[in-house]
Amino acid sequence: MDFFWMRKLAFLKGVLVFFATITLLHCSYFTREPGRPPKIEGVPIPDSQRTIYIQNLRNASYAPALHTRITQYLMAEIDRRGRFIQTRDKFKAAYRVYGEVIHYQLVGDLMDTGDQHLTSEMFSVCRMELQRADTGEKINLERDEVPGRVFFSRQLGYRESEAQAQDRMARVMAVKMAEELERAWYFSIAKNIEE
Repeated sequence: MDFFWMRKLAFLKGVLVFFATITLLHCSYFTREPGRPPKIEGVPIPDSQRTIYIQNLRNASYAPALHTRITQYLMAEIDRRGRFIQTRDKFKAAYRVYGEVIHYQLVGDLMDTGDQHLTSEMFSVCRMELQRADTGEKINLERDEVPGRVFFSRQLGYRESEAQAQDRMARVMAVKMAEELERAWYFSIAKNIEE
């Protein structure tokens, strides 16, 4: 008889913990700030100042699809961070991002006795700019050129193709670009408020 009551009590404790967890998660989900808007002196930046349009990057290099990958990953990274509100209509945006891949280089680092590449280095540079949509004013970025570099091998260690290495490099470059854009945007708004 005691075993039955102990099992029932353990089951009820489990149900209680489950519902308490669901309740706490429910509250934190619905009371969070949408998009984590940044604040200046405790005041959230209005949504009208957070809208951004990201133009597809141009390609001035010989890498065929790198510019589209970087554009997609930049959009995804900006969405993930939640500081900006993206729009696909450039006339509704307060800020616009333009850029291009200006350099792409693939070099074999380590060769075997038959002059075949064992490891390779991939290097790319992307130039970008952030503009205020209403005035066309260019906002100064700390770095307007973002480099990306990866090492990969088709034969040694963790094997990956050139396309996989390009993908990995594009993700890293998108994170760096999003950081630069957010920093420049935030300080340009903070500077305007202080003036």
